Amino acid sequence: MTFSPDGLLLATGHGAKAVQLWDTVEQRRAGPALFGHTERVLSVAFSPDGRLLATGSEDGTARLWDVDSRTLITESLDSAGVVDSLLFAPDGNSLYIKGRTIRRWDITDPRQPRKAEKHFANNLSSAPVLSTDGLLITGHVGGIAQLWEAQEQTRIDAPLRGHASDVTALALAPSGDVLAAGSDDVQLWDVRTRQMIHEPLACSGDMVTEMAFSRDGRTLVAISGDRISEDPEEPDFSFNIWETTTWTKLPSPHIGHSGHVTASAFSPDSRLFATGGIDGQLRIRTLPTAMSGERPVP
Repeated sequence: MTFSPDGLLLATGHGAKAVQLWDTVEQRRAGPALFGHTERVLSVAFSPDGRLLATGSEDGTARLWDVDSRTLITESLDSAGVVDSLLFAPDGNSLYIKGRTIRRWDITDPRQPRKAEKHFANNLSSAPVLSTDGLLITGHVGGIAQLWEAQEQTRIDAPLRGHASDVTALALAPSGDVLAAGSDDVQLWDVRTRQMIHEPLACSGDMVTEMAFSRDGRTLVAISGDRISEDPEEPDFSFNIWETTTWTKLPSPHIGHSGHVTASAFSPDSRLFATGGIDGQLRIRTLPTAMSGERPVP
């Protein structure tokens, strides 16, 4: 799931090969679902100007939609495997598609996209993150995070090694200077010095599955749970919330989902945090000050 840059829309991907747009003011669907993929939709991303929506699927393709008209604007963009993550470049001229590897497409003219290159990274284990100045960070098996100069496809220094297990989630502070890497805990890195800047942040459960900084940079949220549950229909997932000045852990609300939590996103104004899960529920909360304000979207 992802919020539009103006916060007025929320896009969600579904197992029914569909993408749904939601009106965040009226708390209702913003038109009918968008159909174009032939398998489950696993990833969505708005362009920086909010005019395009990119969607990725188990069918191995990404698609570009015109948000205003709700129409496909180009042929599907192929990928190396299931498309579980999408990133627009800050200037909106490139789209990074993560499958088994990462492919960059030039979408300067979104109606005639051009495959620029297959990207470098192997053994990927999490969705990558991209900074406003073109720094791409990838998470890998074996507890490694790697920094890249995205456009030139060049590694920046040695990889960051901290976790004993695979890196399962990454989040980059809006300022671009702090990287949070999630696995069985959350480790914080200074992007400039490549040094760990704090003791690891402990999480409930045994693995971080979702992680995000608020857009104002004041809050870090990690969703964690057990990889193997005694009851697969009721795995134990929970919120972990920290304020980023002192990295103090804040009280957390009940997760509110039955089953795995598969998506999360902060709104652009940092007021709202949305979560989605295999229970088919989309929930929107205020974090961290009004944690009782859970508002399910119908």
